[in-house]
Amino acid sequence: MSTLQSAVPNKTMPGKAMFRNDAERGHRFRVRLAALTSFLFLTGLLIYGASYYRLPLDERPFSDKHMLLRPSGTIGLKLGILGTALFVIIFLYALRKVIPWLGRIGTARHWMDFHVICGVSAPIVIALHASFKFQGIAGIAYWIMVAVALSGIVGRYLYSQIPRSLTAAELSLSDLQSNEEELSAALLEQSVFSAKRLARILDTPSAEHIRNEWALAAIVEMLMLDMRRPFQIAALRRSSSDFVGNLRSIGGILHSANPEVERIVTLVRQKASLSKRIIFLDKTRRVFNLWHVIHRPFSYAFAALAIMHIAVVMGLGFL
Repeated sequence: MSTLQSAVPNKTMPGKAMFRNDAERGHRFRVRLAALTSFLFLTGLLIYGASYYRLPLDERPFSDKHMLLRPSGTIGLKLGILGTALFVIIFLYALRKVIPWLGRIGTARHWMDFHVICGVSAPIVIALHASFKFQGIAGIAYWIMVAVALSGIVGRYLYSQIPRSLTAAELSLSDLQSNEEELSAALLEQSVFSAKRLARILDTPSAEHIRNEWALAAIVEMLMLDMRRPFQIAALRRSSSDFVGNLRSIGGILHSANPEVERIVTLVRQKASLSKRIIFLDKTRRVFNLWHVIHRPFSYAFAALAIMHIAVVMGLGFL
């Protein structure tokens, strides 16, 4: 199924494609639910413990919340267990490549989405478990974990820039270019926006320019394009709406009430994204491969230090 076909709701899709679309919608719902649950849970804990965490270390034992929030406290200990569980889930992403039955559950992209949510949540959970005291082996492990989490966010962004089919296999360059041509033809047929206006949004650096760029500089340029795009789309919506319509869409941030405008916006987004990915594809692959070389050793180092910390704590009888 081409990118253009996915943007046109009137097309009759085969049964398998409809099943995959349903599976994708279900996955997106679960990812959003997991992210929202994590955000609310951690925000609630931070608000509840703010008065305790702001206290100097020598005053915390006199706080009413000390027995709950200290690392070995009722809540603190459970946060440590939760953090350990999150790390197990995080490392399942790597283990699915060597454990056959794990590899048959979901797709690599689905696993990575939850891998990232757990990777972002874990440092905050562990910081709360440690009541923001980072000392000794645990402190070293924590800062390595933060470095792993930050690099994981970068890795997820790079991963999303490598175009993939619904089976998670990388699309060939010819397939990408074919999809791009279909989207270009569809945009030429519309009459709502001028070609000049759309060209400003669809403008990307030349392939020659990107080939001559350093890989990391090219990735930064790609990121800037992605950061600029939502503002351009909002401006596109504003130009086609009246004052009331702009109020309803909050200045073009939300969907407008015009289905034709939204159809074109969808096409513009897909065309801009696909053109960008084609131009940056080689650089993205190179940096993604380099990212693997850096990310994995940090992950293994953190895992070793975390196991040492847990062993010491259990050995000293804190559990």
